[in-house]
Amino acid sequence: MNKTLQTFLELVQINSVSGDEGRIGLLLETRLLSFGLSTSWDSGGNLYGYLPGEGETILLSAHMDTVPLAFDVEPLVEDGRVHTGGKTALGADDKAAIAAILTVLETLHKENSSHPNLVILFSVREELGLQGIAEIDVNKLSNVDHGYVFDAQGPVGTFITAAPGSIKLDVTFLGKGAHAGFSPETGISAIQMGSDAIAAMRLLRIDEETTANVGSFLAPGSRNIVCDKATLSLEARSLDQTKLHRQIEHMKTCLQDAAAKHGGQVTIEEEALYEAYKLDTSSVAFTALKDACSALGLPYSERPTLGGSDANVLNAKGIPTIVCTSGYEAPHTTAESIDLDQLEILTSLVRELATKRK
Repeated sequence: MNKTLQTFLELVQINSVSGDEGRIGLLLETRLLSFGLSTSWDSGGNLYGYLPGEGETILLSAHMDTVPLAFDVEPLVEDGRVHTGGKTALGADDKAAIAAILTVLETLHKENSSHPNLVILFSVREELGLQGIAEIDVNKLSNVDHGYVFDAQGPVGTFITAAPGSIKLDVTFLGKGAHAGFSPETGISAIQMGSDAIAAMRLLRIDEETTANVGSFLAPGSRNIVCDKATLSLEARSLDQTKLHRQIEHMKTCLQDAAAKHGGQVTIEEEALYEAYKLDTSSVAFTALKDACSALGLPYSERPTLGGSDANVLNAKGIPTIVCTSGYEAPHTTAESIDLDQLEILTSLVRELATKRK
């Protein structure tokens, strides 16, 4: 059994659901220290490792938390892949990347290989909407020239050129209760307000860069009472910040118009979750990826995504960061798996990036 697989199987059997990463965090710190790195933590629970080298400073990052479905994982290795037999999620998102990074660091330590300055960031609460990375101490990353976040599904060798910004809306409609049989005309239906608002909205695929969704519409009550309260959860995301704000303003207008039409009230809580970014694919960071793939004989491809990751926050804070696919498939489901050859290829890619000096 190779080292990456051995480490991966160990990691996925450690429960680390978002918000409960303490145990795995301490193990990772112990490993980093044993490989000659110095370590530190920030107030959000993110773990940093530092390995001095020569030349530029490169960030290698992955998140240590998992979705709740990856709990009490019993990994199975068969037919050239790792899976759970459908009992739980696997947690390859994102422990495959952690295992690959640890293997490379151990190899560098044992071989005393030359390398650039390396900064390691293992973040927490990524699966809760990038909560952990939002609390990073940028001063701990002040010398980083560029970074790589290994956290995307699909075969190793695809790299993200752009990612969306996202804004969420938490909405409450307040109407007026009334008996649905005796005096419905005296009531103001919160359900009707919400329904009219949604009916007026442009939703789902807006254009190739923009989406919008109503995730929930809750209005519990009795069928013989005009409903006086409804809550909605909405989001929009776009690769273009201007389009994102235009879509959000459209949705807010629909909500406000519906409340005014029926004589009810609406409160809207708006929160920007993360900012969009588009990267320069001619940069040193992308060139290093192209060179690494060429050295490994690995097909290279680029694409945008409409999903958020820790890279959104890192890019927003001025650290050019590229998301790299990590080889796993069907994350967040009981069908999650990773092929053994993808673990090996991922480790090889990380090593190429961690040993090339500029």
